[in-house]
Amino acid sequence: MKPIKPTDNAHHWPRNAVQSIETRKRDLVVRIADWTRQSANTGEPAYDVEVYVGGVYDFNLSKTFATANAGKTKAQARAEAVAFASAQIAALL
Repeated sequence: MKPIKPTDNAHHWPRNAVQSIETRKRDLVVRIADWTRQSANTGEPAYDVEVYVGGVYDFNLSKTFATANAGKTKAQARAEAVAFASAQIAALL
């Protein structure tokens, strides 16, 4: 796995080094957050797949799988999130 570096700009976009997830240089962390219990008033219900390579979050390697606005059920969004996470792991390892 090739390590990535944070983007060198004022906003550190799209790659940002994070301290909230403890990793080593060669760690690959795929975090899936279940936000499907949120109501439509507080945000879009979705599964959020975040990819961290060596402690650096990469927006371009991550993706959100919405339910309500995307016209999908919770089960469909979950299946897509799992498939995406599996593909990212296979590609990055």
